[in-house]
Amino acid sequence: MKSYTEVRMCESLSHLIEKKSFNDITVKDIVKASQVNRQTFYYHFEDKYDCLRAYLDNQSQQIVNNVTLDNWAECYLHVFRYIDTRPTFFYHIDESNASSLFNDFILETIMIILKKLIDFLKTNSGYVFDKEPNLQVLKYGMQGIVLSWFRSGMRENPEFLVRDIAEIDHETLMHMLGGVKMEAISNTKRNVSKN
Repeated sequence: MKSYTEVRMCESLSHLIEKKSFNDITVKDIVKASQVNRQTFYYHFEDKYDCLRAYLDNQSQQIVNNVTLDNWAECYLHVFRYIDTRPTFFYHIDESNASSLFNDFILETIMIILKKLIDFLKTNSGYVFDKEPNLQVLKYGMQGIVLSWFRSGMRENPEFLVRDIAEIDHETLMHMLGGVKMEAISNTKRNVSKN
């Protein structure tokens, strides 16, 4: 978010969602809670969905810090912990017409984790990441685990769920992230030059 006014409107919407369903909140409510006029709201946002999207995008960025090969699963656990600190907020979004924004929030946060992990590995591993990563299974699998956990009442300990993901073997993880061992590239080049 760029301006103090945008932050204030997004924060006001966030507080309103803690109290009632997103469907029941109007732009008038957001404007009143933010102490801005309607024209100011529409200068910054198209509608209340756009305001919520901006808020959730900002939260995605804040949840994820530095990601390494050793802590990437812990970063994933932060997604569960963040949702666990605000269950009513997320319930009021998930049970509304904005439920797709909840799905997007989880997916975006996971993508930030995976991209930061790839960036870390590019400079700190024996792998080359010159091909497009095959993140579909990993990112949607991770998203599905969070959504299933949330929608089933958050009864399971997320640490157990994350531990299952963290146990993906190193080679499989690297393949999913688009990494190729440098020595494998050297061997391929040698074989090509022999022919």
